[in-house]
Amino acid sequence: MRFGGGHTAEARHSTFETELSAATGGRPLRMHVGLGPDTDSALITIALAHPDITDDMIATARRAFLTESAVTDIDSAFLELPEEQIDLPGAAL
Repeated sequence: MRFGGGHTAEARHSTFETELSAATGGRPLRMHVGLGPDTDSALITIALAHPDITDDMIATARRAFLTESAVTDIDSAFLELPEEQIDLPGAAL
């Protein structure tokens, strides 16, 4: 599962921080900016709760972002491997 639209880790982090700032500040969120669905959901929850935002909501958004970013980074690294280095179970029959 890939998120991030090919953005670098730094660009994804910047996007996340921008959207988190918007959500906590009561400003509109931008959708379809390359964050994952769990991150989007957590940011929407924060935006809807404004101004009654809890630390747990922010922590949940950060966890979702870190988890989905890790998946994206692993997928990106896998896709950059030369074909002969990709070991797919059952591929060599």
